[in-house]
Amino acid sequence: MDKAHTQEAATQFIGERRGAPRFFLLSRVDVSIPGCDDTYWGGLANISQTGVALSIRQRLKPNTKVTLRLRFQSDDGREVTETLSAKVIWHCGDSAGLKFETPLTAGSPAAQHTPYLLAHVLKKEQSTCR
Repeated sequence: MDKAHTQEAATQFIGERRGAPRFFLLSRVDVSIPGCDDTYWGGLANISQTGVALSIRQRLKPNTKVTLRLRFQSDDGREVTETLSAKVIWHCGDSAGLKFETPLTAGSPAAQHTPYLLAHVLKKEQSTCR
């Protein structure tokens, strides 16, 4: 299989695994592992209703439950910090994929603690549907 076909197959495979569209949000992310005194930090690569992709140098083991503290600037310029529980799904190099404990949807437990993140995701979803 040549390089173009390999890339196309990989794109199709990845696309099939994603249950929700991903959106960019510039944010620092602190990652805490229960029972561990260390807090690791990384950058948010993308976010969806179901999870995030991070740029992080610390190796995160798949199936590890973590707490994510996201720091970003809201539309009105204020600094906002919101916290979510997630599970590490994959880690490769300096990238990791995490799935939220509960999806970031209106009325979900996650959304109650993260109104600014939910608003960002919903706003991006609406703008892509137009």
